[in-house]
Amino acid sequence: MPEEQTFTLSLDGGWNPEAGPMAPTRISGDNLVSVPWLVEAQNLVYSADGWLRKMPGASNVNTTATGASDNVMGIFDYHRSTASGDPVQRVVVYADTQIYSWTPGETTLTSIATGRVADVMPAFEIMNDVLVLAETSTTDVPATWNQTTFANLGGSPPNFSFHIQHKDRMWAAGVDSNKSRLYYTVLSNQADWTGTGSGSIDISPDDGDVITGLASHKNRLVVFKGPNRGRIIFITGSAPTGSDAFAQVPFIRGIPCANHQSIVPYRDDLLWWSDLGIHSLVATAAFGDFNEAFISAAIQGYFNSQLNHSRFRFVWGQNFVPGGYVLWTVARAGLTDNNAILLWDYRFTPARFALWPAASVASIGIVRDTNRETVPWYGTYTGRVMRGNRTARNFGGTAYTIDILFPYLTFGDPTYDKTLEGGRIGVTPKGDTSFTFGWQRDGATQQTESVTQGGVPTLGASSDQFVLDTSPLGGGRYIDRFPTTLAGSFKALQIELEQGTVDVDFEPHSLALSLTGAGIGRTAVLG
Repeated sequence: MPEEQTFTLSLDGGWNPEAGPMAPTRISGDNLVSVPWLVEAQNLVYSADGWLRKMPGASNVNTTATGASDNVMGIFDYHRSTASGDPVQRVVVYADTQIYSWTPGETTLTSIATGRVADVMPAFEIMNDVLVLAETSTTDVPATWNQTTFANLGGSPPNFSFHIQHKDRMWAAGVDSNKSRLYYTVLSNQADWTGTGSGSIDISPDDGDVITGLASHKNRLVVFKGPNRGRIIFITGSAPTGSDAFAQVPFIRGIPCANHQSIVPYRDDLLWWSDLGIHSLVATAAFGDFNEAFISAAIQGYFNSQLNHSRFRFVWGQNFVPGGYVLWTVARAGLTDNNAILLWDYRFTPARFALWPAASVASIGIVRDTNRETVPWYGTYTGRVMRGNRTARNFGGTAYTIDILFPYLTFGDPTYDKTLEGGRIGVTPKGDTSFTFGWQRDGATQQTESVTQGGVPTLGASSDQFVLDTSPLGGGRYIDRFPTTLAGSFKALQIELEQGTVDVDFEPHSLALSLTGAGIGRTAVLG
């Protein structure tokens, strides 16, 4: 590399701590350098072109907390049909020992039930326009709410912990006295558990596991067992007896499920958590229990050692379809509350992970919000419900930092030294703000420069300075920014991009570096 050359970076993968700190050199004929993974990807979402953006913010739904130390353990969007007009919407919130209702347009929550057990995992399902609620408590019994009356579920139900509607029956499990027994109602009635047509099915009761989750998928009821060795059973059929009688069809042994709330439908598949990793029904059908088939393979070491597995029974997962990604609440190792969200973006092949340490939330719900926008809502540990996908980059008023750490790149044979001559980064400017451009040459101390985004001041918390994506200065949608202090020799170079100012967005879309060769180097840069 005797003459100056410009190398453009192509971001071709997501967060992959399994891959290591240095990436192999892959340079195409037009000096396009592949970045196959990221070492860190915090508080960000992926753009359609493979680049990144600071994760959306979240604002308080209820202006007054239900209680300063209330854990909001569940959120459910409940729509009830009416004789005429649109269905009536209420969002149900399980916080501490109370259950609340939110009415669209309001900034307060209304209590609909008191005296419940705190800090349990609730489950919600609708049948015949009635909400059926249960939770992982041996004290509280299943309940119903029809947007008017909250009452215990009728029909002598077992004291189940979770349930699902499947083929016009309510199915339930998680009964403390019969943890491997699956229960079902009579046809078309969620409040009749003893009449003709109701019954139960024992699912391998002596296998050392219990039923941990249920899902209705592709005309079958999927029964998950765990949390130890685990198994998955399909329930086929449509009636207790007759030509299409219920039957157990074994699917796989050896993959458990951590909890009912970790199960997430996406596209034509189901995802769920276990102590082994994150699984896909389609991948499991194809490859069995090989860990290379786990969808968590890219973060498997992190999953195994950096997450608190004793908290997996409190994982909440939701598919945010408009964003093309799944979100799960997680607790990192050594912590007793869920203190981050794990993102899995399935728009890419392979799918890409990111971590949101800014989001310390107990639960996630998907709500049809204002103007019928589908939005993730978060339940906090401080009595607040938060509305996600906000343009203002703050989480309940608190700043957070997007952190993008590239692997070390050698830009050719690592035997040879290279010299930084300059670089450029293309961004969608977000006002008259700046971001931090960091670079580390071999083992030297990281160098940084504050780079302006090149926009204009905005009126308050805004994600975009442009109206209808047109610059008032005629500058267009993207702007190249040029760090002025990029310099120094190296064998391998690592780039880091950060932006942590409250209400300031950051959206890079390209990065290029100009280099010259500096001859054969016998030692790496240190100090």
